[in-house]
Amino acid sequence: MITKPPFSSFNFFETLFNKTEENNILLLDRQGIVIAVNRAFTKTFGYSRKELTGKNFALLFTDEDRKNSRHKKEIATVLETGQCADNNYLVKKNKTVVWVSGESVLVKNETGANCILKIIQDINQQKKSERSALEFSSFNENILASIDDVVIVLDEKMNILKRNHAFNSLFKNGDSEKRLKNFKDLIKPYDPFGILIHQVKNTFKNQKRSPEQTVEIQTPAGEKRYFDFRCSPLIHTGVGKNVLLVIHDITAHKQIEKEREDVIGFVSHELRNPLANLMLCNEILNESLKEQNVKEAEEMLLRSKNNIKRLNKMIAELYDATRVNSGILKLEMETFNFGEMIREAIETVEALQPAYKIVTRGESNFEVTGDRYRIIQVVTNFLGNGIKYSNGNKNVILSITHDKKSVTVSVKDEGQGISQENLQHVFERFFREEKTRNIEGIGLGLYLCKQIIEAHHGTIWAESKEGKGSVFYFSIPR
Repeated sequence: MITKPPFSSFNFFETLFNKTEENNILLLDRQGIVIAVNRAFTKTFGYSRKELTGKNFALLFTDEDRKNSRHKKEIATVLETGQCADNNYLVKKNKTVVWVSGESVLVKNETGANCILKIIQDINQQKKSERSALEFSSFNENILASIDDVVIVLDEKMNILKRNHAFNSLFKNGDSEKRLKNFKDLIKPYDPFGILIHQVKNTFKNQKRSPEQTVEIQTPAGEKRYFDFRCSPLIHTGVGKNVLLVIHDITAHKQIEKEREDVIGFVSHELRNPLANLMLCNEILNESLKEQNVKEAEEMLLRSKNNIKRLNKMIAELYDATRVNSGILKLEMETFNFGEMIREAIETVEALQPAYKIVTRGESNFEVTGDRYRIIQVVTNFLGNGIKYSNGNKNVILSITHDKKSVTVSVKDEGQGISQENLQHVFERFFREEKTRNIEGIGLGLYLCKQIIEAHHGTIWAESKEGKGSVFYFSIPR
């Protein structure tokens, strides 16, 4: 057994072999049989010299690398070219797999025979650090990609060093790649007062986080949107001063604020009329009582009663609309006779509008499972609208069709009809045609009907021709 590596007269080879602590060295013959190993190798890989000497160095490779004949390819390359560099996994005695960097060189021993000197360095920890850095970078990139806010990192020249997908969504479709590289050039057309640029410059100058501000931006698509933004200095980036700019889209919030203001104004206006009528009726009633005018007093009491009903109806619709918007409109499901429910709805409407005739078509003696009260609400709304917008025509037709799976109800009037432009908006909240502004209502009835029917997993729609009446439909599962 050879215990001393057969080096030629180059004594420093022998010194390197015996003294090195970092370089793990194997000496192989032309077939890859281990001739000698140094102390550093046995210390790193856990094998003794006796366990390795005379064995093929393939035992150090993973099963996959042996299957792919990686060890044979390495020997063949060294014999052909005189040298081979490699980065791959090797297996320690305890089966731990480590990543190594190595180089194999063809040398001659003292007898002139070819041997292979294989020098290996354990770079497993370095590889782990690299992998951790890559994973951390990927992790950060994934976080950045998942943020809906626009996130940008800028240098002092306003060059965009980093940007996320939200930035791309906002600007990329409307701007050239050249403009996308410099934030000042990019934002100038959309922020004419330079609010964003001014704040970024102040952050670079003061190296302090800026207070949150709001800016209105005309996007490349021509859409006006509102954003909150904040600038923060990035310390110790290693590449000079940078600023992190985060832009949060608050357009929806602004729209909700405006909608809320519009609703308050609209409701205030609509409630003012019945309240004003009530106050007037009370004043006249007071005078009538003083003058003992019983007939006029009774008339004022009736008018007051009707105005109170109008107020109650408006408040109930507003309350229901609020519950729908909050997602808390709950259905109280029960099984009931559909025909009896229809008759109750018709009687309610006829009691309020005795001058109108409601014609019923179709058989309705069957059972349905749903919220009886809410479906009555839909039917009475359809009938009430048919009468309200009838333009003096006295006939309203209610039709019912059904099969084993569903029931469909339609209410047809011969009134003024709805324009095709406005027909698509009739189920929207607070929508009313300009020509019907003088007719009582706040534009919530059909909106609530839509929410109720959809909560029953049904559908609701309308057909109309201006000047020739309308037909409103709903269909729900049996």
